[in-house]
Formats: sequence, C-alpha cells, structure tokens
Amino acid sequence: MENPPNPGPSPPSPIKPPTKCDKYYSFPEGNTCCCLFKYSKYCFGWGCCPLEAATCCFDNTSCCPHEYPVCNGDTCLMSKNSPFSVKVFKCTPAKPFWAHSRNNMA
Repeated sequence: MENPPNPGPSPPSPIKPPTKCDKYYSFPEGNTCCCLFKYSKYCFGWGCCPLEAATCCFDNTSCCPHEYPVCNGDTCLMSKNSPFSVKVFKCTPAKPFWAHSRNNMA
C-alpha cells in the first residue's frame, strides 16, 4: 500500500492591509484608531493605539485595553472604582495612506 502524495507547503497567509481611520489615515492591523484633534464632530488628526479594540481616553493621547476600559489619569481600570489597573498606552500618529504606498515602492 502506497502513501498518498505529499500535498506540499501551504500557501502563505495573505498580508492584511492597514485598517482605515478615515479617507486619509490608517494604522496597522490589530491597532485602534483614536482621534487626537477633534473639533465638533470632526477629527483632524488620528492616533494609533497599539491595542486591538481599545478604549480611547479623553486626553486624546492615550488608550486602555478592552479588559480595562476606564481611563483614570495615567491608569486604566477594570471598572469605575476598581482596585485593578494597568498603565495607559500612548497613541502614536496615524500615517496617511500615501506613506504606506510609498513604502511598498521598489
């Protein structure tokens, strides 16, 4: 009895494109977009929080993991008045789409 032929290596996973903040800015897959500069209902500058499904803090420069969604100064709490906390994460500026396409040029 013969063994079945080896199917060979599986194809590489497709590269996921950056996630869009709006028509002009994006951030890496697995990050959360936070508005850094807001006026009325419009955002004029986006920041990337290095966490997936994070909570953006009111200071517009930091974010909290979804397990600790309450921003409290420089800490993130599990719930209001919770003794369990972690440090906030800092947002970095989002990149305009043209910056991503330039990196892909040979």
